[in-house]
Amino acid sequence: MIKKINEHIISIMVDNEPGVLARVVGLFSGRGYNIESLSVSEVDSDKFLSRVTIVTSGTKIIVDQIKAQLLKLIPVHNLVDLTEEEYFIGKELVLVKLSNKKQYRKKTLDIANKFNACILSDSEVEMILEMSGNKKEISKFISKLRPFGIIEVTRSGLVSMASGVDYIKK
Repeated sequence: MIKKINEHIISIMVDNEPGVLARVVGLFSGRGYNIESLSVSEVDSDKFLSRVTIVTSGTKIIVDQIKAQLLKLIPVHNLVDLTEEEYFIGKELVLVKLSNKKQYRKKTLDIANKFNACILSDSEVEMILEMSGNKKEISKFISKLRPFGIIEVTRSGLVSMASGVDYIKK
């Protein structure tokens, strides 16, 4: 029997205090679970809460174990597996630093325009582009730019949010 491995996007609301992220990540590493993407930021400064968005993969049994163990951590207030929701939005941000060679400039700007990327910095030696999209769009954008002298790439990791009235009622 072949066990189906799926990607899961887990959104966790946690206390914004020292050591919480280490405890969440430690749970994954201690059990040999992989984190494919991780994003953390404070979302409510009055209540000192942060949202942790983790992308991980595994069979249903493994992912259910991960979620159960995360819920046992004291600083975790709630957990939603967004991939189990009917509707959710997920975006990632990428910054790409390119060599700004004259012979590639028009092609680089055409690609940036096609992907709705913004120019953050434009000097004689380098250009920095910013783009947001899903994982596939980001990878395609980087792939299209690769022939034109990528110097550095940084990706934010996925941020996600459930949408729709059903989510609000939970």
